[in-house]
Amino acid sequence: MMADLVRGEASESDEEQDADKHNIFAAEVSGEATEEDEDMDIYEKSSSGVSATASMYRNNLLQRKLIENNVTIWRSLNALSRGFVMNASKQLLTTDQMLIKSQVSLQSANTALQQAQKNAALLQTKVASALSCSFLPDIKINQASS
Repeated sequence: MMADLVRGEASESDEEQDADKHNIFAAEVSGEATEEDEDMDIYEKSSSGVSATASMYRNNLLQRKLIENNVTIWRSLNALSRGFVMNASKQLLTTDQMLIKSQVSLQSANTALQQAQKNAALLQTKVASALSCSFLPDIKINQASS
């Protein structure tokens, strides 16, 4: 996971360290409230004016929306890549099965052709021997003396 550096002080109290167990990384946004403003309580800000409270609320809302949108983009990208990989693997599996079936068919065809070649050679030798034999025996005709 890639994290952006967020400027500010490191946590000093145990409460802050316990609160930091869920690390959420966010980029620094220009125009964001300063750290001193963030350390003040929302009620303390209300005494300084409505605009400061509204600014803090907008910045926190902006950060939340940015984080939510980043998580949504990450999930969408993850689902897209997962879907692409799953489709590709299914297609490769189907292609592999088709190739295996083709290989088996070719092997059986090769075996049948080899057997046919042996049978053709045997038939050729039998035809050659049949053609070289004399079918009719030599008939000797005695001529009668007249």
